[in-house]
Order: sequence, then structure tokens, then C-alpha cells
Amino acid sequence: MPPKRKTQKANGFMMFMIEMRPRLEADGHNFPGGLMDVHPVCTPLWNNLTTEQKAVYNQRAKGGPLIKEEKLDTRGVPLAWKEREEQKKIIEKTQIFQKIEDLVSYLHSQERLESHYFHLAHFNIAVSTDEGEHPPCEMAIVKFSLLDGIAKSIHEFVNPGKLRLGYAYEAGLLSEKTHKIPACGFKLANDNYVAITNNIKRMLRQEDGGYAPLFFVDEDRVKAIYILNWLIEKSYELDNEYDRSNPFSTYSLNKLFFELRRYADLNDPRLRLTSTSQASEYFGNGMFQFSPNMACQWHEEEDNVTFCSLTKVKNYAYTISDMCCEHYDLALLPNRHVPANIADEDQYVVLPKVNKTQDKQTPVKKYEDDDDEVSLKTVPRLPNTFSKVVMKSVGSRVAANFDGKSEGPHSVVSGTGRGILARGSSGAFLSEPITPGPSQERTPTPTGKGRGRGVMLAMDSDLSD
Repeated sequence: MPPKRKTQKANGFMMFMIEMRPRLEADGHNFPGGLMDVHPVCTPLWNNLTTEQKAVYNQRAKGGPLIKEEKLDTRGVPLAWKEREEQKKIIEKTQIFQKIEDLVSYLHSQERLESHYFHLAHFNIAVSTDEGEHPPCEMAIVKFSLLDGIAKSIHEFVNPGKLRLGYAYEAGLLSEKTHKIPACGFKLANDNYVAITNNIKRMLRQEDGGYAPLFFVDEDRVKAIYILNWLIEKSYELDNEYDRSNPFSTYSLNKLFFELRRYADLNDPRLRLTSTSQASEYFGNGMFQFSPNMACQWHEEEDNVTFCSLTKVKNYAYTISDMCCEHYDLALLPNRHVPANIADEDQYVVLPKVNKTQDKQTPVKKYEDDDDEVSLKTVPRLPNTFSKVVMKSVGSRVAANFDGKSEGPHSVVSGTGRGILARGSSGAFLSEPITPGPSQERTPTPTGKGRGRGVMLAMDSDLSD
């Protein structure tokens, strides 16, 4: 009688392979030989685990030789694993939201919220694969504050590299349906990934040596995380001495919009959006996307401005300005807070300069696209002056307008923040500056009919004069 074959006890690596097999199969891998075929694929993954992570699987294997079968879905993915992944996503989202709440609360307490710069970003992709790949083909980032609007922007076409086999057709369909950027052979595409990544780092670098977070709309965050890692890896492939650690962090732009709107007046519940989903709706409306000078030159020539990454980020900034600046009593700057065709210079009234004590904690600087810094210390900003933009719809466009009948602080039309002249009912400029009033005590104005969601009409009491 032949000796009985000993039953091999499960070890930590075997538990790891059993857990990884359905996930790998869901990603397109085939293992006709069972765990023997899983072994070479999982070995490098196992070696990358920390000692603590391996200990979890080793402890799981101590139960004995029998391995309890897990319930799987139709694709062979363990249901318990799917539940854990969903729970991780919920926890991660909650943590990110809390970070944004803490950031905005801190800036508000330091009276720096209006002057703080946030970086709003968007990536266009060549294709999305079943393996979770999202190679980029275009990127744009704007540096934005409530006080100064868009202070700086960068835009770049990115070479997505060689696509995974079998996805060329899908990439062509996506391109034709959206951004029109060819997935391969595009002459404007930049494959110097080191320069692209370093350009992003320069824009985000802070005085303490860290990097500011990038804000993406919620539906783009997963792609953005992949792309930022992708850029780091591509840079390392070009230069083996390049730092492979990823310094970038991605935050929710929807949540930021929600908090900026709320902190305009914490005592006024009417300013609070119903949810971050409502913020997404405002971004999706794209009320500014057809304005001049929104898209890059190539998309302008292709007559496809709506899907340009530069259009996307400018629309984010203009939408936030439209919905928030009015309630912070901030002046709107043409081409910074609103497109120039809306904020026409001839339709703005400028007040004499008002000497105002500058906030020592947050000196305001203007950043031009050529990376030169121009100090605005000699140009007083008015973060707390009365300002009012009265808008009305003109066809498919929206133009700035104001009523000459109204007077007083509510008749002031937002200018550049460098000073706004008031015009009386007779049309003559007032010689005396309008003194800033306490924002907390003024009566909230009713919602206007212009651009709709953030622009206010003058008070009824003013219009009835």
C-alpha cells in the first residue's frame, strides 16, 4: 500500500494567491493551470508587500490545511473583497472631505481664505482600459483664488505612449466623440514626461518645500490618481535617477466649491449648496465654455472648445467666482473671474483707490504665464468693499449691465479690485470713495435672472428709487 500523501498546509503566500486570483482574472488574466500559473504573477506582488501586510496572510493561513471557499460574484471576484473595497472608498472619501473642511476652516480663521490659491486641474485621456489604465493626452491646471481669480495656467498635450493591444479602435471612438485629439501620431503631443512632471511640480511647490493639492471634480479623481502615478513612472523610464516617489495629492473640487460657498456667510443657510452633487451640476452646465479665449489654440481651430482641458479648468474657476465672489464682496476681474466679453471694461465703474491696511499674513502677488512675479503691494486690493454685478442674459451670451437709477453701495459694479469708481444717477463720477461696510449685517439680495446661479440683481429698494 503506497504511503499516504501529506496534505500541504496553506501558507501566507498561498492565501495571497487565492485572494489575488479572481482579481487578476477580472483584469483579463487566464490561469488554466490553476495556482501553478498564478504563482509567477503573484510572486513580485508578494515581494512588494511589507512585513506587516504579509503577517496578515500568514495569520490567516494558521487556521489549518482546509481553506474555506469564499462567495464569488459572476466574474469570480470575492464578495467580501468587493465589500471591503467599497468600504475603503467610503472611508477615503470621508477623509478627503474632512481635510478640505479643515483647510477651509483654518484659512477662514486666519482671514486668508479669499487670497489663498487653489489649483484646479483636468486631464483628457486617450482611452480607458479594463485593466484600469487611463493614459493622458491633454492636461491643464489653473492657479486660482477668490481675490485674484485665475493668476496662472499651464496647458500641455501629452503623448499617451503605446496603447494596450486591442484598444486602438476604442481610443479612436473616444477621440472622435470628445476631444478630437489623435491617440497616436499627434505632432503637438509632448513625450518629454520629465519636463511635464517638473512643470507641474514647479506650479504646486510651496514655500515649505511641499506641494499644494490638485483639485479635480469627483468623477475624474480616479483617472487623475492613475495619471499622476503614470507621469512619475514615465519620467523614471526616461531618467533612472528621477525620484519615483509621488508627491501629488488629489482633492475633491466639488467639496471645495461647497465649502467656499458655505463660508461666504456661515449664518446664511441660503448660501449652502444642497450637496456636492449640486456643485457638479453647476460645473457640468458649462455656462462659460463658449466664451472667447477659453480653449487652447488647437481646439479653437478645430471648433471643439467644450472638450478642451483648458476650457474645463477655466470654467471651474469662473463658475466658482460667479457663485461665490458676490457673497465675499469681492470685485470681478475680466479674464480672471469672468470672461472678458462678460466683464467688459466699458461696463465697469471704478472707484478712487482706497487706502486699506494690507493683511500681513498673506501678501498678494500676481503671477503671469511667463512665471514672472509682479508685486501688487502698491496696488490696494479691496476684499471687503461693496461690489455688485448686475447681469442680464443677451441671447446665448451673458453681458454685464447695471442700472443707472440705483445709488449707494449696491449700485457699485465689480471692477478690478484695484479701486472702483461709483457713478451717480446723473452719470457723474463720485469724488468720495465708498466706505466698505460690514458684510455680516447687510441684507441678502435676491437671486437674479442673469447667469443664473451666482449673479445677483440690485436690491428692490435701490431699483424702486
